[in-house]
Amino acid sequence: MVRFKNILGNLWTIIKLAWEEDKWLVTGYFLTSIFSVILLFSVYFFYKLMIDQVFKEIGNSTTTVLFLVIIGYLLVEYLSRFITNTLNSFYFEFMLRSKFQNILMRKFMAKLADLDFSNLEDGQTRNLIAKVADTFTWRLPDNLRMINNIIYNIAALAASLFIASQYNFFYFAVLFILATPLYFIRAKYGNIQWTIYTSQSKKVNYLWYLRYLFTEFDTLSEIKLYMLKDYFMEKTKTMQDEMITQYKKPIIKQTIISSLASLVLPVVIFFALKNFAVGLIDKKHTIGDFTFFLNILYTFIGQISALLNNLGSVYENNLFVEDYLNLQRIKNTVVDKKDVVAFKKNGPREIKLENVSFKYPSSDTFALENINLTIKKGQDVAIVGHNGAGKTTLIKLLFRFYDPTRGRILVDGIDLRDLGLNDWYQYLAVLFQDFAKYNFSVKENIALGNVSLGIRPKKITEALTRAQGEDLTNTDKGIEQVLGNWFEDGKEISIGQWQKIAIARALYRSAPFLILDEPTSNIDPQAEYAIFNNLKNVYRSKSLIFISHRFSTVRMADKIYVLEKGKITESGTHDSLLKNNGLYAKFFRIQKKGYE
Repeated sequence: MVRFKNILGNLWTIIKLAWEEDKWLVTGYFLTSIFSVILLFSVYFFYKLMIDQVFKEIGNSTTTVLFLVIIGYLLVEYLSRFITNTLNSFYFEFMLRSKFQNILMRKFMAKLADLDFSNLEDGQTRNLIAKVADTFTWRLPDNLRMINNIIYNIAALAASLFIASQYNFFYFAVLFILATPLYFIRAKYGNIQWTIYTSQSKKVNYLWYLRYLFTEFDTLSEIKLYMLKDYFMEKTKTMQDEMITQYKKPIIKQTIISSLASLVLPVVIFFALKNFAVGLIDKKHTIGDFTFFLNILYTFIGQISALLNNLGSVYENNLFVEDYLNLQRIKNTVVDKKDVVAFKKNGPREIKLENVSFKYPSSDTFALENINLTIKKGQDVAIVGHNGAGKTTLIKLLFRFYDPTRGRILVDGIDLRDLGLNDWYQYLAVLFQDFAKYNFSVKENIALGNVSLGIRPKKITEALTRAQGEDLTNTDKGIEQVLGNWFEDGKEISIGQWQKIAIARALYRSAPFLILDEPTSNIDPQAEYAIFNNLKNVYRSKSLIFISHRFSTVRMADKIYVLEKGKITESGTHDSLLKNNGLYAKFFRIQKKGYE
């Protein structure tokens, strides 16, 4: 019963989603399905009339009524095909499926964008995303089609039973009772496909990852050079064979049981037709009645079979539907409060971390412990330390991708948790080490830094110049040039050029705080020096917060914090830290020696 309620609830959710996208298409889709049943039985009835009229007028010279009946038969037969095949199964189904897929795609994209990092970095959630991404564009629309089919099946069965009551209701009831177990067989084994994607979700996720390796240039180049193709192909085949072997037995069992159950139906049909034939001989029924009964009987059988198959498909698809809806239902841990605080027009002027400690949800150890630091507007701050020291984690807390486990982050004295996220983000610009590469035009790539500003060619060119990316405009198309190789007219550029585009995008945002995580790791030292001089000039009244291993960059900061094992062990200017002769001085001497 719980499962039944769950399926009905999910079906209703699907209908509401489709209705939200286009209520007129949904209405037309289901109404034409019901009207198709009416026309189908009208065809059967006119066929009965035509047969009876033919036998009635044999030997008569008057054929007017026969011709009228034939015309009526042809008309309803045409209308039946037009409504069923052209309107319902083609126009409404195609249009509604397309629109339904559109809204599903938008909701899927929106949900992924809204998920916080505690969810995005969770393995179980990533598995769920992988499953949903591979199935939702066809499984959910298929369930909408199943709903339409079930409406048709039920309407046809109701009409068949009504007409059967005029002849012999008994055999129809027996057929229904014998056919019903087929549904339970389908329901019992109907989750076979779903379990491949669910109980073995770790294997499926691994398979999708292996497929992904063959689509990315960075990994594909190593696959070629290190001759890894056969190695990965063998891993893929082994895992696929394991999954298929696991589900072979229940599939065979379902096939055998279904075949045996289906043998009972022809026996019942034989006795039904035999009984009706006796009535035909006794003149209780006409030839037209016999054809009418025959059509109704086979329609009834066909609709029982179709209904049970469709119900089985609904059960099977519901498991995929539930994955999609479960993804939509995931709750974030980082959310806005009901009454958020908004900044005034001048924006934030100070960021302060007070005794901030943090550990990831999946970890028992702290990534950061008792962090205390202050960043004032107009001050440039650098954060250095070994890999894994907690530098990027600190940045994630500033973005409020996570909330501190202990302590608090204050912005102008306001707890970051009391601020609206979107309000806070408009004052931040960022360049991550793993920056985004959009396969759009140069101008759109940069304008994405501030979509509210729109595309302003002069400002785009200025941002690109400050990022030392003037060479990117030296083409016939200039800033109109599409980058990357995703699209036919795209042009691939070097990783260093991509990084300049990302820097220009951050500059185009012109936010009070610019946060840079290894911003020039793929750029030569000369271009790096010029970029940071430009950044210092542009951000005179703003703040640069950057993580970098290059001390030619770090030494330009007003204040430097050294992180070691999640704790601040040193802080000060470049010169003062060299005098301290601590970890920072050690890092600097090692790097300096490398340049000598």
